[in-house]
Amino acid sequence: MDELVVVRTFSQSIDFEMTKSYLESFNIECFVMDELTNRAYAASVNGGIKLVVKRSQLDEAIKILLEAGYLKKEDFEPSTEMKWMEKVLNFFRKK
Repeated sequence: MDELVVVRTFSQSIDFEMTKSYLESFNIECFVMDELTNRAYAASVNGGIKLVVKRSQLDEAIKILLEAGYLKKEDFEPSTEMKWMEKVLNFFRKK
């Protein structure tokens, strides 16, 4: 069985549904994680609604979403927090 991978996380169900429908129009099989939890407890609790695809379709899904503007190249870069954490870890590694 193909492993499932999170492609993108959403705070709003409508954004998730639009993106999911778009991918499905290209025959990309999509799944949802944490939608009900997000509705009940808000995105801050678990990170939001996750759009999930099969690993074998991941590259194609990313390409389609990039071309359509649903994803940006910056979405794949480390966040400011992650860059800061890396600096802290490197500081302690040098000691």
